Amino acid sequence: MRVHQRDVEVGVAGRLLAGFLCVPERASGLVMLVGDEELAKDSSVREVLHAAGLATLGLDWRTADEEQAEDWTVREGAHVALIAHRLEVARDWLQRDDVLSLLPVGFLGMGLGAAAVLVAAAHQPRGVQAVVTLGGRPDKAGSVVAEVRVPTLVLGAGEDADRAMLARRVFDGLAPGMRKGLQLVEGASRRFEEAEPRARAARMAAAWFSDCFRAVAGPGVVEWSEGTA
Repeated sequence: MRVHQRDVEVGVAGRLLAGFLCVPERASGLVMLVGDEELAKDSSVREVLHAAGLATLGLDWRTADEEQAEDWTVREGAHVALIAHRLEVARDWLQRDDVLSLLPVGFLGMGLGAAAVLVAAAHQPRGVQAVVTLGGRPDKAGSVVAEVRVPTLVLGAGEDADRAMLARRVFDGLAPGMRKGLQLVEGASRRFEEAEPRARAARMAAAWFSDCFRAVAGPGVVEWSEGTA
């Protein structure tokens, strides 16, 4: 399947966040990737999503100055709200595109982004149709987890007892009656560094997004060509 790619820039509070948009020729939805540098550089997760007919948008959620700031590395979780706000602004940016606005949207979060996607989904429930947290620290969303109503899949590291317990706690914190799922991925450590478990987690995420998107938009697709970009 051919995938069209282009660089993008999203303006947030006077700052530009650089990003990379990838759209399969027949896209049935778009997944916004929110995580650390490892997720941005790793193409394996994106490739699984693209093979499922899902477009992806990855942004540099921190500016160059913030990348160097000790505050970001020492105080993990202190900036969840900021990243979530930038995610919400980027979602609004998609809505202004004549073609991309036709696609249902999902959030996939890793690292600190696992908490940010939950916060953004709670704040913008009509702007997102599905959420997946892949490892990371979704618990950093705090009490906001109970406010999420968007279908949410929590993927936890099966080989890390602490993170498995954390994933269960976040799952239990989601509202009863909403569509939600929990899967502890066998063979995965807390950072999902192992290739095979990471690939299985990506396939689970793709299946969740595709199923949720069909529920809200049916089997429709957007035909993408060079002229569209």
